[in-house]
Amino acid sequence: MLFVNLDSFDAQDYDRVKEAVNFLQRTDLTATPLGRSHQDGDRFYVQTLEYETEPIEHFDFEIHQKRLDLHYIVEGEERIDVAPDTNYVAVTDYNDDRDIQYVKQPQAFNQIVLHKGDFILIGMHEPHRTNGLITKPVHVRKIVLKLGR
Repeated sequence: MLFVNLDSFDAQDYDRVKEAVNFLQRTDLTATPLGRSHQDGDRFYVQTLEYETEPIEHFDFEIHQKRLDLHYIVEGEERIDVAPDTNYVAVTDYNDDRDIQYVKQPQAFNQIVLHKGDFILIGMHEPHRTNGLITKPVHVRKIVLKLGR
C-alpha cells in the first residue's frame, strides 16, 4: 500500500524503498543497537528507538527536507498521524543538522495504526507525528530508516 497525495508525489523519492525493505528482511531487528547505526553517508541510516507510547496530542508534527522516513514496528503498536498535504506552517526554524522542522497541526491528517511487522513510508515535507498510544500505553521497539536521495 502506498498512500500519497498526487500533488506532492515525486517518484524519485521512492527509488530507495526496495533497498530499505531488503535491509528489514535480512537484518535481526531485535539486535540493532539503540540510536543511529548502519550509516551509509547521507544516503541511508538506521535509527533504533524504544519507548512507551503516549497520547499522540503530546507530540508536535514535524517534517524533513533531506530524507524519507520508513517506520517499522519490531515490537508493540502505535498510532502515527500523517498529512499528505505539504502546505504546512512552520513553528520552528529548520534544523539542518537533524533534518527536522516542527510545523502546526494540519487541518486534515490521517490516523495510521501500526502493529508488529507493519511499516509506513513518510515522504519528505509530509507533516507527521508518532509515538501515539492506541488504547493504552505499550512498549514499542521501532526501526526508522532514514532514506536520502
